[in-house]
Amino acid sequence: MSKKIQLKASKFSGLGNKILLVDLIKQHGEINLDSVINIVKEKRLKFDQLISIESPHDPELDLNVKIFNKDGSRAENCVNGARCLAKYVSDSGLISKKKFLVGVGEKVWKIYCHENDEYSVEQEAPNFLEGKHLLPKPDSKNQHQITISKIPITISYVNLGNPHAIFFTSDIYKKPLEIWGKELQNSEWFPKGINFGLAEILSPTSLALRVYERGVGETLACGSSACAAVVLGNHLELCKENVGVVFKTGTLNIRYQKTSGRLTAKGTAEFLGNLMI
Repeated sequence: MSKKIQLKASKFSGLGNKILLVDLIKQHGEINLDSVINIVKEKRLKFDQLISIESPHDPELDLNVKIFNKDGSRAENCVNGARCLAKYVSDSGLISKKKFLVGVGEKVWKIYCHENDEYSVEQEAPNFLEGKHLLPKPDSKNQHQITISKIPITISYVNLGNPHAIFFTSDIYKKPLEIWGKELQNSEWFPKGINFGLAEILSPTSLALRVYERGVGETLACGSSACAAVVLGNHLELCKENVGVVFKTGTLNIRYQKTSGRLTAKGTAEFLGNLMI
């Protein structure tokens, strides 16, 4: 992106997860690794992910998007960003439908606009195998023991387009998530990085979650990690199909239908303002 070209961006919050949306349908330009880094360093803007909105590459889709982390790396999924996209699309009139399809690489988001500023995103069935071969041999519960900072912990793993490792434990706000998360990036188990979550079961229908997101660091909320925690908690029989995932800034409602593999996240999105990048 040339420095002489300015693009309008819209900033949103998905439960504290800061998302920049750049509409490349209503305006001409390009977003890539270099332009994202420029936005962070020269514009000094703070966000977790930047999502560019593009015309669909497939006639069955309504939109396509590309997702960038704040370090310029590409992300394959962003559930909070999907809900922010839904609000932008609805408020701007970009699409008049209450249900639409968005291409995200090889994946598809099914997005629904509800009342009271609530939006939901439905994803394809999770992949329990992609990337799993690098981990130590699983135990009888299909979990893996690894060592972080000389401390052995047992994690569960799932791929939702992006990889997630969840450590089900207690007192999650007393544990060194930042240290552990950094150590796991580029480790022998996760050479391409990992979204690492600390999950605490509060009840069969509620869990608390902290997340270190690859390319970002600890984030106030992570929708795909919330989905991963519920999927894995369900398979471990720690929680039910409908679970409220509690972050410091609010709750995201996740529904995982194990028999069909259907996975849906529902919650609010907040518009924070427009700016030029």
